Amino acid sequence: MNNFNVEGDLGRHHLSISGASAECGISISTINRMVEQGTYPPKVKLSEKRIAFLVYQIEQWLQGARGGWK
Repeated sequence: MNNFNVEGDLGRHHLSISGASAECGISISTINRMVEQGTYPPKVKLSEKRIAFLVYQIEQWLQGARGGWK
């Protein structure tokens, strides 16, 4: 399991889009495009203006998963 310690980390269960970008080494625009294509974990709406990703799903993506998130 990865230990996410980036600025923008929202705790051990959620990762901000900037944190996900830093951990995965891809741009925010690439993440948004991949979310639309279904090849990146889905966004989780935390509030009206705040979105995040579930850390365990980012870990799955880093380990090679490219779809099937529910």
